[in-house]
Amino acid sequence: MLRGERNRIMLFEQFLDRCEELFETSLTGKKEVSLLPEFRQLVSLVDKEELSSYVSLEDYFSKFTSYFSKIDNLSNDRKFRRLRNGLEMIEKLRRIFLLRSTEEIESLLGRPVSHSTPIKFAYSVGEARSKILKRMDIETIGDLIHYFPRDYEDRRIIVSISSIVPDCKVSVKGRILNFSVKRVSGYTIISAVASDGFGQLLLKWFNQDYILQKLKKEREYLIHGLAKKTPFGPLEMNSPEIEEVEGEVPREILPVYSLTSGISMKMMRKVIKRNLGLVRSLDNIVPLPFVKSRNLLDRKHAFVSIHFPKSQFEIRKAHDTLAYEEFFVFQAAILHRRRQIQKRYQGLSKDISGVLSRKLIQSLPFELTEDQVKAFNEIREDMRASSPMSRLLQGDVGSGKTLVAELAIVDNYEAGYQSALMVPTSVLAIQHYEKIKRDLSPIGIEVALLTGSMKRSEQDSVRNAMITGAADLVIGTHSLIQEGVEFKNLGLVVVDEQHRFGVKQRENLTSKGSLLDSLVMTATPIPRTLALTAYGDLDISTILTMPKGRTPVRTILLARSRLRELYSFISDELKMGHQAFFIYPLVEESEQVDLKNATDEAARLRDNVFRGVGVELLHGRFTDTEKQEIMQRFRTKKSMILVSTTVVEVGIDVPSATVMVIEHPERFGMAQLHQLRGRVGRSSLKSICTMVMNRSISEEALARLREFASTSSGFDVAELDLKLRGPGEFLGLRQHGIPQFRIGDIVADRDLLFKAREDAKKLIYEDPELSEHGSLRIEMERVYSEKINLIEVG
Repeated sequence: MLRGERNRIMLFEQFLDRCEELFETSLTGKKEVSLLPEFRQLVSLVDKEELSSYVSLEDYFSKFTSYFSKIDNLSNDRKFRRLRNGLEMIEKLRRIFLLRSTEEIESLLGRPVSHSTPIKFAYSVGEARSKILKRMDIETIGDLIHYFPRDYEDRRIIVSISSIVPDCKVSVKGRILNFSVKRVSGYTIISAVASDGFGQLLLKWFNQDYILQKLKKEREYLIHGLAKKTPFGPLEMNSPEIEEVEGEVPREILPVYSLTSGISMKMMRKVIKRNLGLVRSLDNIVPLPFVKSRNLLDRKHAFVSIHFPKSQFEIRKAHDTLAYEEFFVFQAAILHRRRQIQKRYQGLSKDISGVLSRKLIQSLPFELTEDQVKAFNEIREDMRASSPMSRLLQGDVGSGKTLVAELAIVDNYEAGYQSALMVPTSVLAIQHYEKIKRDLSPIGIEVALLTGSMKRSEQDSVRNAMITGAADLVIGTHSLIQEGVEFKNLGLVVVDEQHRFGVKQRENLTSKGSLLDSLVMTATPIPRTLALTAYGDLDISTILTMPKGRTPVRTILLARSRLRELYSFISDELKMGHQAFFIYPLVEESEQVDLKNATDEAARLRDNVFRGVGVELLHGRFTDTEKQEIMQRFRTKKSMILVSTTVVEVGIDVPSATVMVIEHPERFGMAQLHQLRGRVGRSSLKSICTMVMNRSISEEALARLREFASTSSGFDVAELDLKLRGPGEFLGLRQHGIPQFRIGDIVADRDLLFKAREDAKKLIYEDPELSEHGSLRIEMERVYSEKINLIEVG
């Protein structure tokens, strides 16, 4: 069969993948499978020419297929044993035939070159080309080898144009029949038609003028890309890779790099290939026992294979090896740094008897959950220890984190120290102040409030109480980190809603006292992957269980046409003494966007819908005093409906509120929506969160909101949000010190991150000074020398 007609032929690698899938499906019993007929069908599709190109592969293939030839005649026990053996055989065959041998790797390596050699001295580069590469942030040969492919072209099978499956990446061979250029409104569109005698394919490039230099009529090209259906007939490929064919096309997988103008893909591949000699000088960074236990490739092998792989399996192995290495170096760096800090500084070893915290616990009208007790005990042990506490306390909305923080503050007071609690908004500061003062005053703890909107004389009075020690706990916003704010004997810093504060702000607060214990609280649960990167230097306590008697909030999507039914439902809730929130994305009307706003809607709801029940408006433009008065009226039921913006997103606690209405929910992030939903359901009363849908909402936004409505757990919402938005946007923070990994993806490669953390922890425990791991230490310094200082904050 001609190579151009191999649409039904299967590579040996694809055969192994399909067999693995078939065997696993049969073993789980999830699906009724006719194993033998399907297995024989797979065997018949394998490319015999490829089998003969490998030494001894035909022999291995024959033994493998005959092992399963009579499997349907075996008893279930023997059949399952054979299938499990088959999975092990598949893994062995991959390692023998789909990975390069040491000799093959050596044959690809040129003469040795140095990591720090300027790029202009690299083979095939020179002065002019080095300027182009520098635009791609490639300054040295080391940067060049770390410039990883964004994709790959698999040229091991070339299909006929007539057999292309739409929306799949394929390689085809075709003659260019004609091509044309159009220039429209500053855009250049190059179109070409290719044919292989069996079908035609339309090719298009946008603003890629250099393609014109490659195109010649009646010449044959290898074309690689994603083919899509068009309403006009032939399939279309946008921005395909093309290369003129001269002789037989070798079976290979080629790297695809992100480029800039002035360098072609062919040249970029050549430059990297000619400088692979650098790999010879690479030291192994990950200790050998971890390389073996995690089933990784040798470092040299991984670097060669990530650029010029033998198979898709080798790409995966190289990616996993280099991603694990990146994570391992980062985790080792932060754990080593933390160990150095603990060694350098002696913390406040606190004498805590626990008498006062027991008194507070006994005064509560409910029991602490197991998770609250566990988290409190972890914090107490940290505070008793000689090294400073650096702990993250996370839990879902309403899980009782603040109470755990209060208990830590009581322990700190009992040991003779002051505490500071910093929160992101004045509304939350005031609410915390009122609640915590009620809880802690009976124990004798003096609680003070410090916000920027207080009168100067009030602020001075509180500052004076902090200096003299008259204030045992100060609750505030950014005012706590201004110059001139000092404490007599600060021993504990609690930062609430950590993702609202930058690293520098946290650092400023920590420096107000010496060797402080710090407790970071976040109400939006952080996926474990992010916790190990953004907060890798912190120990983590997690509260999973909710307090007894809480009823999960039901979340529904409601069409705007059904608002009247919603209003009727809310009226019934109000008659029972329950309360409601209405949330809008804007404070006032805007000319830029057609969205409902809180100011106009509060007036409409007050005058036309819920007359006489007390509808209040709350937003960020009110003064702190006004906000406090509005919230007090709502808490005491002088008003029953609160119309607001996201100023109520965090921490507002009104147990009788049972309805949350969110207008334009597509304008809010997942974490915001979950916080808003958490304002209701704070008692045993049944609560509902209603998101009002507009007709103009996009399918993508609707799908996102449906996923949100289907889960009530903040941890599930956090994982979902991370997948949709990525780590940087999830926390809204380039300021958080999350490293820009070159190849590792903390979402897609989460399992590798967990393994790297586990291994780095073990290594730092066994060799805290890294005296036996010099190459790792050098790599840590090279990659994180400046950034690592941020990790000292905590």
